[in-house]
Amino acid sequence: MTLHIDTKNPIPIYYQIREQLRQQIVGGQLNPGDMLPTEMEICAECGVSRMTARQALTQLANEGLVTRQRGRGTFVAAPKATLDSSQFPLQSYTELLGQIGMQAGAVVLAQVVEPASESVAAQLKLSPGDPVVRIARQRLMRGEAMSLETSFYPHSRCPDLASLNLTDQSVYRLLEEHYGIAMAYATDTIELSVAGAYEAKELKISEGVPVVLVTRLSFLEDNTPIEFTQTIHRGDRFKSVVRRSHQQLK
Repeated sequence: MTLHIDTKNPIPIYYQIREQLRQQIVGGQLNPGDMLPTEMEICAECGVSRMTARQALTQLANEGLVTRQRGRGTFVAAPKATLDSSQFPLQSYTELLGQIGMQAGAVVLAQVVEPASESVAAQLKLSPGDPVVRIARQRLMRGEAMSLETSFYPHSRCPDLASLNLTDQSVYRLLEEHYGIAMAYATDTIELSVAGAYEAKELKISEGVPVVLVTRLSFLEDNTPIEFTQTIHRGDRFKSVVRRSHQQLK
């Protein structure tokens, strides 16, 4: 791998290094798992300070293009899960990743019946204290923790959901097969947040790093809310694409 640095170019040196490495990753010359030059190798090849080399590699890591492993080096990261929600009907995480050829999995963290809090009750049009089924799962892609998902369902509509085997199962499929519940549509709200101590531990990221919070409210055909879900995605592993028609842009 050869890096070309132009000291007469007003573009900062670290940026030139970063962009050349970035283009090799995006262009496929470097593949997931490939090792990048070390800071010292970049210093020797480009005649730059270690701080400049570190800045270039750190920015690539912040973009999610590489992972830095203490004592081992810097490696090209696996590609982000790009979810083009406009291409597929309303479906589960497992089904959606399967559609785009990615291996999905899940670890069930909680599966209980509990009283609805005021906020959950308001979303599901219930009274505070009404029983709801809470399902919390750690979502995986290729065996790596990608997101934390917490979903609530009215207990009256799916009374034994808390006792069903959810290991690597689509809840949407179970709802339809066991209770005849078919999601008609959903509204998704996407916002930025930061990882707390719990999210950092479960997603194996640093506390305080950016995460993406997706809040979903799913409805039946008669506009009855049936599912309230909040999902926290790793910011370095998530990309969402929304396609709009010409009419929607007017």
